[in-house]
Amino acid sequence: MVAEPREPASVPQMHSERPLLLLLLPTRLEEMTQRQPVEQLLAAPGAVAVEPPRLRVATTLAAAVAPRQAKRMKLPGVPHAIAVFDPRQIPLAGALITCHPEAELWSLAGPQPQADFVHDVAAAPDLRPAWERMERLGIESGRLGSERGG
Repeated sequence: MVAEPREPASVPQMHSERPLLLLLLPTRLEEMTQRQPVEQLLAAPGAVAVEPPRLRVATTLAAAVAPRQAKRMKLPGVPHAIAVFDPRQIPLAGALITCHPEAELWSLAGPQPQADFVHDVAAAPDLRPAWERMERLGIESGRLGSERGG
């Protein structure tokens, strides 16, 4: 599922309390070098992707608009983990964590000093560490329950 920032609706919407892994994609999914493992993550019931805006803006402007963008984002649940693939995504991730302080910051493309969890999906042999972390955060992975026989 891909969520996009939208204008607030005139009618209040009910927000699900479902825990989410929110993947902030650096490009359209079809253009990502890590496409296959990202698609595997997105197959999880608790995972949602946000594609970048069509127009790329300077880092200083991105940092200035990130808080407003985060507040306007309509999501099908509550982010418990927000994953970035590129340091340019940190302003939006930080703004989202301000809105959802229970969320962890994940880096899925190598080390980030601020990250609570680091897993390079392009280089790792499998996604098991990510599935396990999702489950610990209450995010439905759709994977580990069947492996445990339940």
